[in-house]
Amino acid sequence: MVQEGKMTKISKKEMLRVDEVAEFLDVSRSTVYLWIDHGLLSAEKYRGVIRVPRESLKNFRLIHKIEPE
Repeated sequence: MVQEGKMTKISKKEMLRVDEVAEFLDVSRSTVYLWIDHGLLSAEKYRGVIRVPRESLKNFRLIHKIEPE
């Protein structure tokens, strides 16, 4: 089930925290870190915190056909 409110909130941010990506895709934070470590999901370090560009999440979902829960 897609939660429109969550999608709207996520889509407005340019850079997402790992916990936001995990919640959006209904996976654990460690899964998101694994995807980043394996080069499946692009991320940047910003002020000591890993951030995932919104566009990277969008592309990841399209390539891997992942729908948010």
